[in-house]
Amino acid sequence: MVNKEKIILMCKAAAYESDGLRNDAFAKRYYKQDYIDLQRLKMRIWTTIFYLIYWVYYLVKEFYIDGANLLHYNYGALFIKVFFYYAILLIAVSWIAGFVHSIRFDIAKKRVDDYYDLLASINDYNVRKKKK
Repeated sequence: MVNKEKIILMCKAAAYESDGLRNDAFAKRYYKQDYIDLQRLKMRIWTTIFYLIYWVYYLVKEFYIDGANLLHYNYGALFIKVFFYYAILLIAVSWIAGFVHSIRFDIAKKRVDDYYDLLASINDYNVRKKKK
């Protein structure tokens, strides 16, 4: 005889296995701080790449398009400005990435834990059924 409760539990487990488990696999593979640090590192690398692209564009525009004088340009101020903005940008990006990925990890960890609780309840149901 078919039991509706067991079918509902198994359908929920199968639905999560098909979509959600693959997306939330990082919550099983990493500790929270390791995951956050990895995501911060990725964001810092991408920020650095796009920041360099921006400054190359800025320098090309400044010197070749606008015709700034290369001999009498204040390179010290430019150097300080570039690294000051870069430091502020990296701090902001790191903080935002840490905050966002901390929340993302907590949500994924909860979904994975709920999935394992669901599997445990299916197993408990099977054990109860065998005892009868």
